[in-house]
Amino acid sequence: MSRVFLLINDPLVAARMRVTIDGTPGLKTVGWTTTLEQARAQLPALGVDVVLADLQLADGFVAGLVEEIATSGRYGWPKTLLATLSIDDSQLLAALARGADGYFVQGGSPNMLIATIEQVLAGGAEMAPAIARQVKAHFDASAWTVREPLDEDNPLHPDRVERQVLQWTCDGFLPHEIARDLRISTREVAQRVRTLYRKLHLDRRTSSLSLQLQ
Repeated sequence: MSRVFLLINDPLVAARMRVTIDGTPGLKTVGWTTTLEQARAQLPALGVDVVLADLQLADGFVAGLVEEIATSGRYGWPKTLLATLSIDDSQLLAALARGADGYFVQGGSPNMLIATIEQVLAGGAEMAPAIARQVKAHFDASAWTVREPLDEDNPLHPDRVERQVLQWTCDGFLPHEIARDLRISTREVAQRVRTLYRKLHLDRRTSSLSLQLQ
């Protein structure tokens, strides 16, 4: 049973999420609060698998907590899923750069919420073209970090696949279209997107990002 903690401002929104999550086999909500202070106090003892959080809480921006979750181990390494009203929210990319695992656009269907939670639990993530273009702009400016030399004869080299996934996402291709053309699964496309977010976070921790990501 995967345990979900809600850090959501609106009690009605939180209640609808709880009904949806608790009605899904294999998922269960184990807490809800509206403040970062309360979340920091409750999370260490709960052993949660996913924290689903609004970008802005009554006592501050969630990015600080996101980075604590991603780096400290104090909370048991749950996944962090951001709830946003719009992918154009400037805080969204900043929180992804601090270590968040993905996002859910509020107003989507209950099925989409569950699919997003399950995708994050499986190690994947979504990336809209608008976000992809900002991520690509960062990597283009800072130069891609290649773990090993690119093999021109190996189109499935991890770094090559990630670059292609990012470029085609920027161009508006859907995950199943990218998977078809790369001859990989849609799950692997989602996992490559999550790896791109991890690299964004790593860059933020090891070097100065552009002002847009600070």
